[in-house]
Amino acid sequence: MGSKSFFLLMIGQGNNSAVMVLYIVALMHIIYEQSGSAFMMSMVPVVITFTRFLSGLLAPLLFTYFSLPRILFFAQGLKGILFICLFLMIFFMPGATVFFVISMIALLDGVADPASQSLLPRIVAKTELIKANSTASVIFETVGVGCWAIGGILLVFVGAEGLLLFVIGFSMIATVAFWLMRHEVPSLYETNESHWKKSMMIGWNVVLQTKWLKQVMLTTSLDAVAGVVWMAAAVYLFVEEVLQVSEAWWGWINASFFTGLIVTGFFLYKRAHILEKQTSRLLQIGFAGGAVVTAFFTLNTIPVVALVLSIGIGMCEQVRGVGLNTILQQHIEAKKLPYVYAVQASLSTLSFGIGALLVGVVAEAFDIRIVYGLSALFLLLCFFSWTKIKVK
Repeated sequence: MGSKSFFLLMIGQGNNSAVMVLYIVALMHIIYEQSGSAFMMSMVPVVITFTRFLSGLLAPLLFTYFSLPRILFFAQGLKGILFICLFLMIFFMPGATVFFVISMIALLDGVADPASQSLLPRIVAKTELIKANSTASVIFETVGVGCWAIGGILLVFVGAEGLLLFVIGFSMIATVAFWLMRHEVPSLYETNESHWKKSMMIGWNVVLQTKWLKQVMLTTSLDAVAGVVWMAAAVYLFVEEVLQVSEAWWGWINASFFTGLIVTGFFLYKRAHILEKQTSRLLQIGFAGGAVVTAFFTLNTIPVVALVLSIGIGMCEQVRGVGLNTILQQHIEAKKLPYVYAVQASLSTLSFGIGALLVGVVAEAFDIRIVYGLSALFLLLCFFSWTKIKVK
C-alpha cells in the first residue's frame, strides 16, 4: 500500500476534497450576495444532484476510450479551468451563468469519483483493500471537516474571491499529482466496445446479469434515501424543533458525526488483517447498528446524548462505506469496476434526490422525528436485505 501510485492518488484526491468544500463555501456566498435569494442558494444542491446523476450515465463513454489516470488528470485540469472561469464571473458575468459552471464541475466530479475508486484494486494488493479504503476515507473526511471550518474563517478574512484563489491553487496541486500518476499506473483501456450505446450499457448489463449485485444496488439505494436525514437542513430542523437549543448545536452534531467517521476509519485500518475476510459481516453490523442508533437519536431530546449518538451514526456509516467499497473491489473484474461504480453513483444520487424531496414534504407536514424514524426503518430494511445477499 506504500506505492507511489497510492501516495499520488491520496495527494490528488485529498486536494480535490479540499477544493470541493472550499468551492461550495465560496459559491454559496457568491450566489447569495448576487441574488439575495435563499431559493437560489437552495438550487445549488438540486443542480449538483441532477448533474451527478447524469454524469453516472455518461461516464462509461469515457471509460471506454481513456485510461482511469488520464480521466482523473483531464477532469481535474478542466475543473481548474472552470474554477478560474467562476472567479472571473464574480466580476464580469451575471449570477445565472454561474449555474452552468456549477453543473459542469459536478459533471466532471461525477466522472472522476468512480475512476478514483476503481483505481485502488489496481495499485493495492487485495489483502490491503480495507487498509487502503480506510486510509482514503480518513484522509478525505479529515480534509473535508477541516476545510468546512477553515473555509468559513477564510471567507471572513479574504472573501469569496480570495477563497476561490485557494481553490484554484489546490486544484492545480491535484492536477499535477494525477499527471504524475499517469506514468505510474499502466494505461489500461477499460473495454474494446466501440459503439457508444454498448459502452453506456456495460455497467448496467453487469448489474442486471449478477443477482447479488442487483441486490447490492437496491440495498445501497435504500441506504442513500436513509442518509438524506443527515443533510444540513434536516439536522438544523431537528436541533431547532426537537432538541430546542441554539444553532451552534447543529455544528456540534455535524462535527460529532465526522468524528465517528474518522475514528472508525483508524480502527478499520488497524484491524484490517482480521476484517479483510469479514466484509459482508461489516455491512450487516453497519446497517443494524445504524438502524438502532438512528432510532435512539429519533427518540432522544437531550442535546449531549445527541452528540454521542451522532458519533455512533458516523461509525456505522464508515463501516458500511469501507465494507461496500472493499466488496465491490474484491469481486468485480477490474475492467468492469468503473462501470459498476458509475451505475451505483447514478442510482444512489437519484435515490438521494428523491429522498431529499420526500424529507421536505414529510418535514413540512409532520414532526421532523417522523423523518428520522423512517431513516431507521430504511436502514433496518437494508440489514434484512443484506442478510439475503450471497456475494460470489
